Amino acid sequence: MIKGRGRLAIGAAALACAVMPAAAHAITPVTSLHQAKIKFIFMKARVFSDGFVTPNQPETVSISGLPRRTDFKVFIEPPPITEQCGEFYFCDVAPTAPVDGTPPYRSDAKGRATVTFITPPSYFVETDPFHPSVGMFVNWMNGQAVHIDVEGAKRRKNVRRDSFGFARAVVQLTA
Repeated sequence: MIKGRGRLAIGAAALACAVMPAAAHAITPVTSLHQAKIKFIFMKARVFSDGFVTPNQPETVSISGLPRRTDFKVFIEPPPITEQCGEFYFCDVAPTAPVDGTPPYRSDAKGRATVTFITPPSYFVETDPFHPSVGMFVNWMNGQAVHIDVEGAKRRKNVRRDSFGFARAVVQLTA
């Protein structure tokens, strides 16, 4: 007959053998029901320009601080302090595209890029907040301040890297 610690050890071993299959089933992750948490990393892009843009003319900017080897977008927008954009109406950004013969917007292995685009001749002002398609195109004015916005995002496995940056410039019309 086992007395004292021997009885306690046998009881613990029997309990462990009985509970182990249920515990092993509870510990096994169920991947179809659970998604892994995504880690979000925000990166501040730096945009370098000569400080002037001319509508319908090529503009070259250098960008750093983007996610490595990712596609990105470049926009021209009037800043919110523009009279027609801030208080009564909404101004949309004017998208750009690479100049013909240049590569698409894509950063290199260090997260840098130099791109050339044609500055759009105008931007869209939404005059009815309930119907965004109602509005008018407005041409840039000489001396008007603009922002050159750059945004890019890349997701790999459970990590998402977003980058945004802008540069200030002034519209300069040709004579």
